[in-house]
Amino acid sequence: MAKNFLHEKSNVEGDVDLGENVSVWAFASIKGDEGKIVIDNNSNIQEGVVIHGAVNVGKNVTIGHNAVIHGAKIGNNVLIGISGVVLDGVEIGDWSIIVAGSVVVPNTKIGEGSIVMGLPGKVSRLANEKDRDYIKSACQNYLEKIKKII
Repeated sequence: MAKNFLHEKSNVEGDVDLGENVSVWAFASIKGDEGKIVIDNNSNIQEGVVIHGAVNVGKNVTIGHNAVIHGAKIGNNVLIGISGVVLDGVEIGDWSIIVAGSVVVPNTKIGEGSIVMGLPGKVSRLANEKDRDYIKSACQNYLEKIKKII
């Protein structure tokens, strides 16, 4: 059976599948009423995040505070920064970072290992080892938090 942490002030409803060790924090809303939402193992959905529409979130993903994910596909080992917005039809490759406050407009395809920033979000450079370590540590930080709770 999956061990997950759903904060008592989070909202998870509709057609939603959560993998193992997923954490959903206060005031996050995951609403599977307009398509299935799948969030894979070890991913964390931080405070105030909204996920809606058909969404697929890979393994080891960190979705930062107040981000919005709508109708998108997010690969494995991805970090969506605080208040990042990822819109319908977007596909984000593994090991990518969407920098805080960036907006990835509909139907954008982001290749593996990309650092995306701006409005509209554009690839600014390729991820390096330091970026990959940051993605890993962000995810690990939330896995450690839930170990203390569940």
